[in-house]
Amino acid sequence: MRVRVGSAIAATACVLALAAPAGAQQAPTLGAPPTPDVTAQTVGTTSSGGGGLATWQEALIFAAGIILIGGIAVAILTDSRERAARLRRGGPVTEPGTAPHRHKQRSKQQARAKGKAQKAARRRNR
Repeated sequence: MRVRVGSAIAATACVLALAAPAGAQQAPTLGAPPTPDVTAQTVGTTSSGGGGLATWQEALIFAAGIILIGGIAVAILTDSRERAARLRRGGPVTEPGTAPHRHKQRSKQQARAKGKAQKAARRRNR
């Protein structure tokens, strides 16, 4: 959504005009003594101090925070383990107690030989 520059400037000017303090809009008095500011005094009341949380409420908030952080930790750990299992490309070439996988070794050797041949071809074409 594009906003025109002119409308943005007009909106800013309106906001600034409405936000101007009331004292700035009064006409100056020429030589007249300033009017005294009359403020009403409020009667001070004392409170009994019951504005805070009760101990059981603080404990409940603290326990909820611990449960939330624990849940986040569990979610992160399980997701990372699943992702690591998906990214893992098989175990070692030879499993303990079994014969080596010839097809994996052969394909790896073929890939290396192909890479060496490509590198040699690049050297010849320089």
